[in-house]
Amino acid sequence: MRGTIKKDGTSWYVLYDLGKDPVTGKRKQKKKRGFRTKKDAEKYLSEQLNAIEKGTYFEPKDITFGEYLDYWLEKHAKPNTAVRTLEGYNYIIQQHLKPSLSNIQIAKLQPFHLQEYYSQKLENGKFDGTGLSAQSVKHHHRLIHKALKDAVKWLFLVRNVAENVTPPKTTKTKMKIWDNEQLKIFLKAAKDSVYYTVYLTASYTGMRRGEVLGLRWQDVDFNNNIIFVRQALQEVKKVGLTFKEPKSGNSRSISITPTLAKELKKVYNQILVNKLSLGQMYTDLDLVFAQKNGKPIQPAELAKNYRKVVENSGLHYIRFHDLRHTHATLLLQQGVHPKIVSERLGHSTIGITMDTYTHVLPNMQKEAALQFDKLIK
Repeated sequence: MRGTIKKDGTSWYVLYDLGKDPVTGKRKQKKKRGFRTKKDAEKYLSEQLNAIEKGTYFEPKDITFGEYLDYWLEKHAKPNTAVRTLEGYNYIIQQHLKPSLSNIQIAKLQPFHLQEYYSQKLENGKFDGTGLSAQSVKHHHRLIHKALKDAVKWLFLVRNVAENVTPPKTTKTKMKIWDNEQLKIFLKAAKDSVYYTVYLTASYTGMRRGEVLGLRWQDVDFNNNIIFVRQALQEVKKVGLTFKEPKSGNSRSISITPTLAKELKKVYNQILVNKLSLGQMYTDLDLVFAQKNGKPIQPAELAKNYRKVVENSGLHYIRFHDLRHTHATLLLQQGVHPKIVSERLGHSTIGITMDTYTHVLPNMQKEAALQFDKLIK
């Protein structure tokens, strides 16, 4: 065996032979410290010797953190994440992480490097000299932690130094929603909008904007009044509008009311008229909500119209995405089981639903207590 394992105080280290240096002819050895247990050291040594035998060995000290991040983007993020997520990763890495941490050798990256980076970003991380929000810096931390976790898995590193760093604390912002009367006011104000049924669908189903704009007629079952969420519209830089799987990666079904089904049938009849009038000029993507020529609705145009409708309604402004939160909150307030709400929203677990809508739970608790009291009396 061309390596040894020795204890150094409370930790272990390994020493192994890399053969002769082709330039100097001298024997090269590699020492790696910091293993918490002998078993960890044995595993690492075995992997390194195996890599030397196969000719796949490399020395992590020769790779900078910036070089590794580029490698991670190409080898892991690109094939395993959604396009928009990849764009976000790339932006954080190129605009923030690499300018600050690029030249540090990955093997020498320490917790204090990251802690100082977070502090600096909170103080003056924006291009105008002001600080990034704690939530933004926390996104940076999550990316770094994920990238370094993969580095450990791929044997670039022995440990993930991001685990020894405390990301900034974030305060949960109060969710902005409308009550049932306010939602009625909004929908009444939107009645004359070309996007009225888009707003109605979002309000009545809790679907995300991209899911609503990606809805196809083949995904609408009028016999059973069910919508199947199977794709979403997304806007990708330098590409334009494309379709992707729903955020959770899985399709889901949502029961709809007769009111919404009736409005959707009106849309369907109007599309038939558009197809007849435009003929071959109509782009048939089977979309429920589309421009007059059948092409996808531009999210920016929808956002502009939505803001105008809200202003005309006299209501306080909430985002389009908050129609989804409004839908979920109203259901929970009516006593609908969180599991059902979770399924309608497409959350991967009911825990996400419960954590997101904790503001509703105190009232539900009070109502449950009153109901129990009536039952026993």
